[in-house]
Amino acid sequence: MIGSAAFHYIGVVAGLYRPETQTTQAEREVLASFLPGAKRIVEIGVFEGFTTRMLAEHADADSIIYGIDPFFVGRLGICWGERIARNYNRKYVRSGKVRFVPKLSTEVDGDVRFPVDFVFIDGDHSLDGIKADWAYWSDRLARGGIIALHDTLLTPEKPFGYTLGSIDYFRDHIRHDARFELLCQQDSMSVLKKR
Repeated sequence: MIGSAAFHYIGVVAGLYRPETQTTQAEREVLASFLPGAKRIVEIGVFEGFTTRMLAEHADADSIIYGIDPFFVGRLGICWGERIARNYNRKYVRSGKVRFVPKLSTEVDGDVRFPVDFVFIDGDHSLDGIKADWAYWSDRLARGGIIALHDTLLTPEKPFGYTLGSIDYFRDHIRHDARFELLCQQDSMSVLKKR
């Protein structure tokens, strides 16, 4: 018997569905607005590759997008999200513009050229996860670079009382990091620039 994940994969490949995303259209528009000039772009938390493709479509022609995700496998030994992401981004993978890195976000030394110009963090939203991502990627971002963090604000879908480590850590620590200037916030996403 084929599970719902496999049916979803078949539907996406057949063009019946689009890959799923947890970003809003408004958040994606904000991300796209900061891409011009960025050559080394990192997305942490690929999921099904919908935002990866948006980054590839809006980035400069000579940019490289590193899609970092451990792509954990399910009970059949398959990660359907990875298969969807690779299929949905196949044009950009073939050209070399998108490079998937199937590792944890803090274990990519040697797979990504540093410093990077743009980082979108939408991976592990636990307190330990966001602490590790912030420590690793804030140091590897070029001066003047952009770092966007998803799930840092409460929204109607994530009302008061809803808790994620990423919301708490952004509020208590990242927001006060003197190395960064807060540029804007959209829905649950915050965008900062390294001074």
